[in-house]
Amino acid sequence: MADIPDTRDLYGRLKSGVNKGLRIVNIRSKEAYGTILIKNRLRSLKKKRRDSALDMGNTVYRSYKYKGELNQDSIMVKCAEIDNIEREMDKCEEELRLVHLNAQKALGSLKALAKPAVIAICECGAEVTRGSNFCPVCSKKVDYPKAVKR
Repeated sequence: MADIPDTRDLYGRLKSGVNKGLRIVNIRSKEAYGTILIKNRLRSLKKKRRDSALDMGNTVYRSYKYKGELNQDSIMVKCAEIDNIEREMDKCEEELRLVHLNAQKALGSLKALAKPAVIAICECGAEVTRGSNFCPVCSKKVDYPKAVKR
């Protein structure tokens, strides 16, 4: 009768898989939450910029219509206000890029950590990873002293 894999090994792999899945969900949910916050801020800044540009246009028109001249000072103030809003928007875009980049880095390091270490080679030539008591190819019980250590 063939050797049956140790249930502790099966539970260990299951637990490891569930933990990895939970870490991925955690990383992705933080990324989604950060993205939503930044996009909401961007949306409000775009509205603020649009309103400021409209206000500047109205100021220019009223100044021309009622005074027959353009008020350079008020135009400059409105332009500076719009420039400040656009700088804030650029900062938000950079924050958004960093949120995505940090999530990708976290997922990349998670994948690197999740890769099991090869600790032996079975007689059939297959790699046996840490925590395994049986060969993944031939299902033979691995005797570590007999297996070739890496």
